[in-house]
Amino acid sequence: MLNKDEINILRTVKLAPLFILILSLIAIVMIYQNNNSQFNAEVEKIRADSISERTQLIKNEVLKVHNLITSEKAQSIKKIKDSLQERVREAHTIATSIYRNNQDKSELEIKRLISDALRDIRFNKGRGYFFVYQSDGLSVMHPIMPQLQNTNLWDFKDIKDSYVIRNLSNIATSTGEGFFRWWWKKPTDTETEYEKIGYSKYFAAFDWFIGTGDYVLDYEEELKKEILERISRVKYGNDGYIFVVNEQGTYLNHIEKKHIGKNRFNLTDSNGVLITQEIIKVAQNDEGYLSYIGTIKPSTGLPAKKTSFIKGFEDWHWAIGSGAYLDDIESVVLSKKTALNKKNQLKLLQTLALGTTTSLMLFLISLAFSNNIKQRFQRYKVSVTEKTQQLNELNLHLEDKVSDRTQALAAANKELELTLTSLQNTQEKLIASEKMASMVNLVTGVAHELNTPLGIMVTSISQIESEIESVFNKVKSQKVSRSELLRSEEVCRLGADLLNNNLDKSIQLVKNFKSLSIYNEPEHPQKFSINLLIKTLRDSYQSALKKHNTQLTLIFIDDVIVESYKDVIVDVLTQLMENSLMHAFFEVESPGITIRVSASNDQLMINYFDNGLGLSDEGKDKIFELFYTTKRNSNCTGLGMPIVYNQVTQKLQGNITYTQPSLQGTGFTITIPMLYKTEAYRLI
Repeated sequence: MLNKDEINILRTVKLAPLFILILSLIAIVMIYQNNNSQFNAEVEKIRADSISERTQLIKNEVLKVHNLITSEKAQSIKKIKDSLQERVREAHTIATSIYRNNQDKSELEIKRLISDALRDIRFNKGRGYFFVYQSDGLSVMHPIMPQLQNTNLWDFKDIKDSYVIRNLSNIATSTGEGFFRWWWKKPTDTETEYEKIGYSKYFAAFDWFIGTGDYVLDYEEELKKEILERISRVKYGNDGYIFVVNEQGTYLNHIEKKHIGKNRFNLTDSNGVLITQEIIKVAQNDEGYLSYIGTIKPSTGLPAKKTSFIKGFEDWHWAIGSGAYLDDIESVVLSKKTALNKKNQLKLLQTLALGTTTSLMLFLISLAFSNNIKQRFQRYKVSVTEKTQQLNELNLHLEDKVSDRTQALAAANKELELTLTSLQNTQEKLIASEKMASMVNLVTGVAHELNTPLGIMVTSISQIESEIESVFNKVKSQKVSRSELLRSEEVCRLGADLLNNNLDKSIQLVKNFKSLSIYNEPEHPQKFSINLLIKTLRDSYQSALKKHNTQLTLIFIDDVIVESYKDVIVDVLTQLMENSLMHAFFEVESPGITIRVSASNDQLMINYFDNGLGLSDEGKDKIFELFYTTKRNSNCTGLGMPIVYNQVTQKLQGNITYTQPSLQGTGFTITIPMLYKTEAYRLI
């Protein structure tokens, strides 16, 4: 028996086919109206997309050229420097070759041969030449101004009040070679001085420096010509090209060659727009679009409405632009509109036919479906009654199942807690065991290092006591002689010296152990030039290097200012040099040490290398271990590198790693922050 609600549901199901038919007809009408609206919207979208596509295209082309100019200009100084460095090194090689191959000739004749070889060399399209000076400023050879030969220009200043020859000489003699900027007259214009970049290299054989230079202005003028030549080859589409105008209104590039080099500042279109002046204004405001009547369309040779994108290049006061012709856009829109209209009409017919067919089919299906629903509904009601009874029975047993499951989970949690406690106890035991092992190793090492000097001191004291007792007994018996007193004095003196030496060694060992501590607070961090600090260290270490016939080479990639601990950095580098002098250069010809300084991402990098004997595989693995040394019998304790490691990683908050050089020797890479973090140090 159906209740009232169920009867209403069945009535609704019977009326569903009629509702579906009415809704289908309404949908067909709405589809037709919506289709027309979509067609008009799509036409407008095609027009907007076409305009956007064309304007974006010309913008992209202009920005490509602008980026090219920006990139080339940014690289101009580097290219000048690279070229000058390469040329001077070639000249230095020529001079060195002449010097080596003419040792049978007099010094004056060799100098003349070198000067003659370099005098007529020209490069950089004839602008470049070499000059030679003595390190004291005396001109040896100047091909452009031969009147300067044998003239001392040590005190010569340019218009910026800079000592030109003096600075070139100082760079060459102090660092071997390098760059310098100054102002100098051109061979073609002896009245005006222009900025010049130069490079000099020291020629030690005659205490000379060889140099050359190039004018920045000349290089940029050549660069402009080269870039304009490249721009003139830029073509895209049917009518796309790039035009370039300077701030005076002169066209530097144009599709019409007759306009290149012509001033068209007052160029006006048929609407009275001052085209060139408006282009310059947009460029002065960085970038933008400008619409006007173009003087000529390349494909037709006639004026046409045009929209151009302009980008200014401020350094050279250039306006760079390209344009799109609007009649091209409208022709594209018309073509797409025609195709879209055909497609739209076909789609509309298909939609109407499909909608009508679908509506009829849905009407028939809904009739059959409503009858089926009625039958299913009745079967469903019977099934629901049965399931309700089963659900009631299941609920009776649910509480028992939940209780059993809760007890099982509680037991599992208890077992997990016991397992976790056991693991924690095991971990604590392992940590304690590791700490005890480390302590035993440290105490063993300390005892081993102190045992020898302490044993020697005990022996010395015993010997001195025995000798003093022997002398006192002889004095009491009045049997002592002068020779015996002198011998006893010598024995006591030697014992005392041995005692003092080993006492000093013990004190030094204790100091070294203290240096291993990370809690020894160094001086306050301060800002300083790492390059100047290392140069000062080199100067103070010259006597030791000379004693060992060792060459120290410094390479400074960057001029780095750091805020850190000066004394700690000096201690680290001193210990590395001491290690090299003591261990590395046995039977090594031309021993040398190199220190290279660079910076990257706020990190200071110091690369230390020597060309010594290098390390064994065991030494590479144990280089930073306490008490490891290959010269135990030479008063080496094995504490130097552990101290260096602690100073770098703890006090300087950096990192040090062993680096295997490409050929032979030993190397270390030290990386420390350029700005010291005080808080981080205090947390150690």
